[in-house]
Amino acid sequence: MEETKTTNSNLISLPHNFLAEQGILSILLTNPSLIKNCLSNLSINSFYHDSNKLIYETICELSETNSLINLTTIITKLQDRGILKKIGGIDKIVKLINRFENFLDLDEYIKIVNENYLRRLIIDLGKQIIIWSYATPFNLEEIISKIEDSIFNIKQQKVSKKFYSAAEIVDDIFNEIKDKNNKTTNLGYLTSFQDLDSIVQGFQKSDLIIIAGRPSMGKTAFSLNLAKNIIEKYKIPLIIFSLEMSRQQIIYRFISTESKINNNRLKSRKMISSEWSSLTKAMKTISELPIFIDDNPNLTLIDIRTKIKKIFLEKNQNGIIIIDYLQLMKLNFKLENRVQEISYLTRNLKIIAKEFNIPIILLSQLSRNVESRVNKRPMLSDLRESGCIVPLQKRPSVNFASWNLVNIIPTNMVNNPFDFKGIKPTYLITFQNGVKIQLTANHKILSKNGWIKTYQITSGTEIYSLVKETNIHFQSKYKYNKVSSIEYQGIYSVYDKTIPIFHNYIFNNIILHNSIEQDADIVIMIYREDYYQEKQLNSQITEFIVAKHRNGPVGTAKLVFTPSTTTFSNL
Repeated sequence: MEETKTTNSNLISLPHNFLAEQGILSILLTNPSLIKNCLSNLSINSFYHDSNKLIYETICELSETNSLINLTTIITKLQDRGILKKIGGIDKIVKLINRFENFLDLDEYIKIVNENYLRRLIIDLGKQIIIWSYATPFNLEEIISKIEDSIFNIKQQKVSKKFYSAAEIVDDIFNEIKDKNNKTTNLGYLTSFQDLDSIVQGFQKSDLIIIAGRPSMGKTAFSLNLAKNIIEKYKIPLIIFSLEMSRQQIIYRFISTESKINNNRLKSRKMISSEWSSLTKAMKTISELPIFIDDNPNLTLIDIRTKIKKIFLEKNQNGIIIIDYLQLMKLNFKLENRVQEISYLTRNLKIIAKEFNIPIILLSQLSRNVESRVNKRPMLSDLRESGCIVPLQKRPSVNFASWNLVNIIPTNMVNNPFDFKGIKPTYLITFQNGVKIQLTANHKILSKNGWIKTYQITSGTEIYSLVKETNIHFQSKYKYNKVSSIEYQGIYSVYDKTIPIFHNYIFNNIILHNSIEQDADIVIMIYREDYYQEKQLNSQITEFIVAKHRNGPVGTAKLVFTPSTTTFSNL
């Protein structure tokens, strides 16, 4: 007889399919080789009926320990767990094994069970929304934020169930290459800036592109220029989230660029008759472009996702996003420090870019530390909230090397000096073997669980430590070293080093990272010599340093900047 469940409030059972659940169990018990693939597509919670859930949980446990799965082992395991009687006894297992099911139907059964599970989650969310709505401690923004996050999590569960074989992916790539060769489609959006496009090959869909520079270096002007080029060329919508400039100021920029009329003259209305004609044409052109501007200074991730959905749904077409700029964005909740907030924001913006399959251009300030150097060309470590180290002796390092997970390549310390990065808050990490290292809050360090930042370290965290320098395999040169304590030390002068290829180095036998913006696919840094050298005020050459390019080369592109109309053009 089919088992039933009831809700607390009524006798109507939640969405489920008893036969599909039984079909899955029958196929797995009679075809154990299918279990491994099933584990990644079907969670234990997907089962609605308790007995089926317990049987599947037991199958998973046996599979994870590589145990033999048959009638004897499954019954023994159920007995050991004390749940054999609860699931219906030996007869239940025998009936499942004797039940005839075509193993080719497994994927369809899994789909049915997962869809019912997601429906139950939606029903639970509906109940939770009612509770949140009545709860006075929550304001409306917090409730909407919770609802958005919950819906996104449900959606992610559905997306994560889909796996692709190598054959499927190869087919997709072949079609993309063939289409590109035939020039029928574009894999990325070209900026029309030839030097830049030769390096980045256009902005790819799902890319997070960070454009960084000091204030007044031209970040906003450049992003508006390239975005206008893209939407004119590809006829796609542009959404600008501006936390600093008003929507009127942005449109003034567009009109000035299009009409070639000085922005200040536009605002003061001091124009000659011929310029009025150019202004009219420019305003008509800009008004016809699919540009949408949100100048809400309290922008949140929820606002971004909601407005992207609304505009792209109305236009029935995805486009491109500009956010100006990262350091002004806010969260609806508090994290321990601003470093964690920035990390959370960039990670979620990358998720949004991937979710909607769009490029997101994110503007970011560079640290003031660049001003303290003789060579003021920016580096990755100049990004705001980048990590640095404090030397515990006079020399920044006595054991310095770049590495690539296979061989350590010793590097002479004299030829690779550390760069001063300013004065920042620091933390002292002490290991159980007595080794100490002092880092800023977000400098990355190699742990047993991969790269983590200083603020993520706790007592007991296991960190990779160099045993000795040899040329044998990486695994035998390092061991785990546990952290005994981490303490705030105050503000110190800090240093860092850029390793262009491996982005890693060894300091006090600990493997540190180069503080790269981990979520960005492309990082472009803007440098103008005339910004620092008064003698070269007439030099309009601007360097665009592609400091990080996840899928291609790095390099420097040069463009001509026209300050009067804030326009960039090919050299």
